[in-house]
Amino acid sequence: MNISDLVDRFAGDMPDHPAIVFEDRTIVYRDLQRSINKLANALTKFGIRKGDRVLTLLANRPEFVVGYFATIKIGAIVVTINPICTAYELSHYLADSRPSAVLCTGDQIPKVESLRDRAEYLKTIVSTDSAPGAVTFADVEQDFPDTFTSVDCDPDDPAVVIFTAGLLGKALGATLSHKNLDSNSNMLRDTCGRGPETHSLALIPLFHAFGAAVNLLNTVKVGGTVYLVERVDFPKLIPWLQEARVSFTGMVPMVFYGLLYHPACKTLDLKSLDIAISGGAPLSYSIYEGFCERYGIDVYHGYGLTEASPVVSWNNPRVPNKPKTVGPPIDDVVVNIHDESGNPLPTGVTGEVVVKGPNVMLGYLDRPNETRTVIRNGWLYTGDLGNLDEDGYLTLTGIKKDLIITSGFNVYCQEVEEILIRHSLVADVALVGVDDLMRGQVIHALVVPESGARPEEREIIRFCREFLSRYKCPRKVTFVNQIVRDERGKPARWD
Repeated sequence: MNISDLVDRFAGDMPDHPAIVFEDRTIVYRDLQRSINKLANALTKFGIRKGDRVLTLLANRPEFVVGYFATIKIGAIVVTINPICTAYELSHYLADSRPSAVLCTGDQIPKVESLRDRAEYLKTIVSTDSAPGAVTFADVEQDFPDTFTSVDCDPDDPAVVIFTAGLLGKALGATLSHKNLDSNSNMLRDTCGRGPETHSLALIPLFHAFGAAVNLLNTVKVGGTVYLVERVDFPKLIPWLQEARVSFTGMVPMVFYGLLYHPACKTLDLKSLDIAISGGAPLSYSIYEGFCERYGIDVYHGYGLTEASPVVSWNNPRVPNKPKTVGPPIDDVVVNIHDESGNPLPTGVTGEVVVKGPNVMLGYLDRPNETRTVIRNGWLYTGDLGNLDEDGYLTLTGIKKDLIITSGFNVYCQEVEEILIRHSLVADVALVGVDDLMRGQVIHALVVPESGARPEEREIIRFCREFLSRYKCPRKVTFVNQIVRDERGKPARWD
């Protein structure tokens, strides 16, 4: 088994069918396969072998798709990283994953080369641009053969590592197998009965589990066309979106908000879109109603987490839509509700959401103790609170884990607080999430200054941005005299 065989199948069955559209480029399945094979040959020549790790620092562009499938095709493991990560964040990702190769844009190379000890494990850098010490994707296209037989893998062999602050509040590499990815890529084919006519909009990042599984793998599995969007710019996006006639997409609530309220979308026609999935964060009911009324289509709420590859449940065309829930579990997945002692709770009673099925990750990369903490007796303990109704639909009611979900990204408070407390003028700090219609929540930092100190809000935010990606940093800072915490260590009150 090798999940990259999805591309090979359609390169043989319908070689001239569009696989990827990016800006003004259309890449058919035959040419996508050739590019994947060329990179697979290149990586093999550079000494990358089955079980090695290849790290990507790429946004939604063809090189990501080529790199993703080429890495998996040689039996290696693709480590997908947010390209806007800071050098500080990247140093942790590389230290944990120790990649043999990095695929990136030219402007990322200095960040990679600034990291110590990389020579111990890093064999090559493949870049979209010419740069000293790197091979370019163009070189690969020119210099390597276009045939390659995929390496046979066990279904439980690792295929992808996605770093998440996990369920434990620190950055860990959730390791997903070929079977995990295969099981989570059946929604379009098995649930919706779709095929090559599918036009999928990949607007949310493919380095995110949601983007890769829902928009990329689901579409390729049916031989559809993936429309890649590298960055959201509504005035430029709308004419292109009209021409694409997208029929399927998974998006985060922030994008639904933009499509509903951005001035550039006033004349947008989305009649071709008949399957729109919202995930990554709660979609407010007012945005749901407004979007459905404005465009005359329904939105299917879903739920997942990186550790579950990621989809766990969703309202879907086969069942009645209950938009205040996140739907029933996907095929072959079981969702239960457990109490604090791990005992099942009856219908309608709120407890911790636990998941069992072929979508549950292998574990955290090289972290067996942390893995045992979240996977117990075959159940993945999600840290989310919810209940099941009489029809098996899941409703989420809260979270046990210390995180804030903003614009579809999970921000773990501990990670940010550990940075802010380093500031010389900060004596204590805590994060709280403030509800926001567009982003779900925004990050608000409560800061107790050192005695006699008078730090400025912009100074605290700027300090945080030196170490962490912008979406993790507070949008507002309030200076307080003290922070009183509850028994879980969360801020209960402040003054």
